[in-house]
Amino acid sequence: MKANVYARNMKVLRRRMPVLAKAMEMIPPSGCEYIVEEAKDGSMTLAIKRDDKVYQVHSKYNPQREATQQIENSKLINPKLLLVLGLGLGYHLRACLEQLKEKNHFIVLIEKDVDALRVALETVDMTDLLESEKIRWVVGVPEEEGYAVLNDMIKNAGIALQLFLKTLQVFDHPVIDKVHGNYHKHMLKCFREAAHAIIFNYGNCPEDSMIGVENIMKNLATIIRNPGVKDLYGAFKGKPGIIVSTGPSLDKNIRELKRAVGNCVMIAADSALKSLLKHDIVPHAAVSLERIMHVATMFKELPDDYKKQIYLAACPVIRRESYEAWPGPTFMVYRAFAHFDWINMPKGTLQVGPSCSNMAFKILEALGCDPIILVGQDCAFKSAEKTHADDAPSVTNLKLKEKDLIKVKGNYEEFVYTNQIYDLFRRGFVTDLAQYRGTCINSTEGGAYIEGTTLMPLKESIDKYCTRPIATLDLIKKHLRYPTDGDITREWRNFRKIILETRKEVEGVIDYCDKGEKLVRDFEERLERESFSQIEDFLARFPDADLDKIHGEMTMARSKIITFGKYFALYLMHIVQMIIVKFEMDFNELPTLCQDPKRCKLQGIKLMKRWFPTIGDVCRLSLKLLVDAFEDLDKEFGHLLEKRI
Repeated sequence: MKANVYARNMKVLRRRMPVLAKAMEMIPPSGCEYIVEEAKDGSMTLAIKRDDKVYQVHSKYNPQREATQQIENSKLINPKLLLVLGLGLGYHLRACLEQLKEKNHFIVLIEKDVDALRVALETVDMTDLLESEKIRWVVGVPEEEGYAVLNDMIKNAGIALQLFLKTLQVFDHPVIDKVHGNYHKHMLKCFREAAHAIIFNYGNCPEDSMIGVENIMKNLATIIRNPGVKDLYGAFKGKPGIIVSTGPSLDKNIRELKRAVGNCVMIAADSALKSLLKHDIVPHAAVSLERIMHVATMFKELPDDYKKQIYLAACPVIRRESYEAWPGPTFMVYRAFAHFDWINMPKGTLQVGPSCSNMAFKILEALGCDPIILVGQDCAFKSAEKTHADDAPSVTNLKLKEKDLIKVKGNYEEFVYTNQIYDLFRRGFVTDLAQYRGTCINSTEGGAYIEGTTLMPLKESIDKYCTRPIATLDLIKKHLRYPTDGDITREWRNFRKIILETRKEVEGVIDYCDKGEKLVRDFEERLERESFSQIEDFLARFPDADLDKIHGEMTMARSKIITFGKYFALYLMHIVQMIIVKFEMDFNELPTLCQDPKRCKLQGIKLMKRWFPTIGDVCRLSLKLLVDAFEDLDKEFGHLLEKRI
């Protein structure tokens, strides 16, 4: 019977989670002994023996009933995203699943010991749990990999799970916690940090969300005329790559870099160029990601003859003035934004992290570089006053206060200081390194520790890895394919159709926003007309059926906007996605904050009062961007279409 149960479970596990199934075969047994016995009701129960102590995980009488009671006693509020710590034989996991009847509810199970899963699969039928689309399994992950794995899991789960990050509830099995309590605390911390990073990446306000999109629209001609990073995929397989950033430690070893230039692929953050110029070092490419005017200012301060020797590998969210200030060659690097799918001009899309250096890492990885050497990647500060290398542009210096600083593990010191933003950059590297199959050498010689890197002084890393000449620029030129006039004509003919169709859909979305605003106004006018001035009076007197109808009509209008046509999904959704996600997180959190359904609906209407005009304003601005972009591109490329007629 036992063998049959294990075989059935493993069949499902291999199909649904092959990586986890393989891990079970490779990871050695832990220091825990798992004792399986038959309970009084005929089911199986479990105890864990560790350090001569025995911990009874499940009831010896009725394990499933006990698990159901445990979940009920936890009084989980709005458990749309539930973090379960500890597996046992899965009784409490099944009890949690029973509570989550709605489709869009999720469970993330975290279990320290792969052996625990093996025992569970050998003992009880878990095929229903393994088959469930609601459960994400995180098993046997070392503490040092916790953040990277959980960040990756949340990203891969997609927006369906991410919308509920603010509703996070935790069930920590009371007995398993006695065995793995420190691990549980660490993984919970990692989960919350990963969730925070993902929420942060969705942006903060409509204005902020629009800056990058406005820049993209103004850079369309530059996108059309230039090649993309996809032309370089794998071109430097097995060749060393170096990333130069502007952390304070760059001052320690920047002079060593000149020896490496001819024997590697060297990419610099745009803010590092001034320091490199001072030491007569010419990198092969400069990475730019920031959407601000300061980037153009930095570029203007550099000599043209210097810039002409360097490729600008920028994401076209940077300002048009930054491209105009760069007379050297350029290639495009897309971030994973739907907006670039809307453009429908493939140039190469990378899963780019939050900083220029994170972007440089993904470029070198795409080029096939191995190893990748980090220089000046402190992700930390010497002090609140010393945040960058001496020759970094003044615009990069941060105005920090001591209260802004947090302690993190250092490369060569017990701890160093950083802040939330720069620690986010550090964790971006941790996530990327978890997916990188090569070797990453951290030659920063200071700064914060980045899990997954090997520490090595820059002199040693250059002597070890950068020993053979590489015709880097020649290879880049060989692989990059610049569009011909014929290519440009085809791109503009296809894209102008996309712009015209998108314009129609944007106008349709604006109409629905106007309808939503009217519904809110009508509701408020009724409240005033019928003298509902106090919330308790409203809860007591306002007809439930009327509120359901009004709330339903607003929700329907909101739903129509979110699901409006394919061009909304690609162009407009990218613009408003950050806003929508933020609002949706707030909508999903409402049952947690106010458990009275009537009060919850009223709060939902208050949110929609802001939702409709916010989306409407963004749509109107996006419509103007479409109109302006069409006019600009038609002026630049319209004559090419005329030639073809």
